Amino acid sequence: MSYHLYTTRGFVLGNTPFGEANTSFTLFTEELGLITASATSVRAERSKLRYGLQDFSFSEFTLVRGKETWRLASASLIENLWSVFCGEPELVQLFGRVFRLLRRLLPPEEKNAPAFEALLHTWQFLRTEEGKREAVEIVEIVLVLRILHTLGYLSPEGELQSLFTEPLFINADMLLLARKFRSLAVSSINHSLNASQL
Repeated sequence: MSYHLYTTRGFVLGNTPFGEANTSFTLFTEELGLITASATSVRAERSKLRYGLQDFSFSEFTLVRGKETWRLASASLIENLWSVFCGEPELVQLFGRVFRLLRRLLPPEEKNAPAFEALLHTWQFLRTEEGKREAVEIVEIVLVLRILHTLGYLSPEGELQSLFTEPLFINADMLLLARKFRSLAVSSINHSLNASQL
């Protein structure tokens, strides 16, 4: 019997060990959305998979669909956010909060290209000199607004509409607007999260 292989980039949002050396991973992937995939003997030192499956890794995964769950056939590390933002704990904490939000809100196995691109763009932006000069809180507000909007939990109204008209995900004008309407943005985020009941 032959199995179809799926290859996609994605982020490792978290993991749950089981058995002697096996682990179940929560992945936010570009092509498959949020999935749970298992890997056998991945905690063993000889495992080649473990380097691409550490928490906060951005990797390319090859997956096989089993009867009930996904199984990881390979994981090739592109970069790890811990390494990228070494010495900048506030940025690591930002992604930790956003990863928890994604695990809470994303429907399973449903592709969400806008949310994936928003996350990827934010990571890339924060590595630039412009990104390093920005307040972490403002960048996080814009990212969370975008994620909630893509999931249908938030419909921007009034002044916040201007945050969603720019073709690029993050730029200087958008962050300036986010600072200007910070209180309204935070209130909208909290209202949307409370209304989600998740």
